[in-house]
Amino acid sequence: MNYLICAFSLLLSLCSYANTTEQTLEDYLTVQYHNSIKAYELKLEECQKTEEVITPNDVEHISKDWNVISAALSYHYAKFQDLCTHHELQHFTVLSAKLQALESSDKSVLDKYNQLIMAIPLTYERTKADYFVLPENLRKQFSSIEKLNRPFDLMGTMENFDL
Repeated sequence: MNYLICAFSLLLSLCSYANTTEQTLEDYLTVQYHNSIKAYELKLEECQKTEEVITPNDVEHISKDWNVISAALSYHYAKFQDLCTHHELQHFTVLSAKLQALESSDKSVLDKYNQLIMAIPLTYERTKADYFVLPENLRKQFSSIEKLNRPFDLMGTMENFDL
């Protein structure tokens, strides 16, 4: 009888240990996940700190069509943001996937955070779609503008154009 009680007690403690270990893992991943969101946010702010602006003189020799200029500005701005935050976004994505894999994680909360964070890289993908329909010669000309290959202030740039 003592053997049966001892075996039952061992089984309960193993189950309890497994639950505690999974909860500890989930807690650890949750903290790391939230830290990765903060790191991404801080890196994005850092990437956007610039005084550089694009003026009409920088781009109007290529095209005067605002739709063309807008597509180029949006693409180059989003491209730099994506490249600048690439490491932080990868880290966030890995932690998100790990948390999603845990049965006990709150998937609806994770989905909401993921939608917010992923909106930025998805914007880059949308700007690519608009940019790559432009003729190749225009894309090459825009890409040759040094200012477009560095971070620039998008709002300051927009103020330079008569819209």
